[in-house]
Amino acid sequence: MPINRWLAICGFIAIGGVLGAGVIIGSTEFNRRTSTDALCTSCHSMTVVAADPHYQQSRHQANAAGVRAGCADCHIRTDNWFVETYEHVTSAVRDVIAEYTHNFDDPAVWQKRRVTLAAVVHEQMRRNDGITCRKCHDASAIHPQSDAGRSAHATLKQGGPTCIDCHSNIVHAPPRPAT
Repeated sequence: MPINRWLAICGFIAIGGVLGAGVIIGSTEFNRRTSTDALCTSCHSMTVVAADPHYQQSRHQANAAGVRAGCADCHIRTDNWFVETYEHVTSAVRDVIAEYTHNFDDPAVWQKRRVTLAAVVHEQMRRNDGITCRKCHDASAIHPQSDAGRSAHATLKQGGPTCIDCHSNIVHAPPRPAT
């Protein structure tokens, strides 16, 4: 009888391992497929953002190196598999609901929503200490030319302000409240 118990335990461990691996592989593929700019800009409201000249001419889209940061590069953390998957799922659900419950064809409605979205994203970037910025930008390798820039970057190492505090609206035009 003890041999059967060990076989059952080993069987459960093997089944759990296969199921766990399947979940990890599936969610990793889900994260990869939902990180494309094509998917991010497939919603009506984000097509407007992608077509915005400020966005198209930003250093994250047009630069001498030819490197382009995608939507997910800045808006989805990738340092933790659980956090990445959670952010993909919650962002998708929130965006789809917003897309179908708001009239984004009305520029006033969209501008009001952009003001709210910008505040939420800026706060999220502050809370995570610019981790999405830091995965591409090494603060110790940045050497600003101005005294103010050098001073601000020195405070990054001391837990001072984070990237978004000085570099907001470098990719997207500043949202302006609808009048």
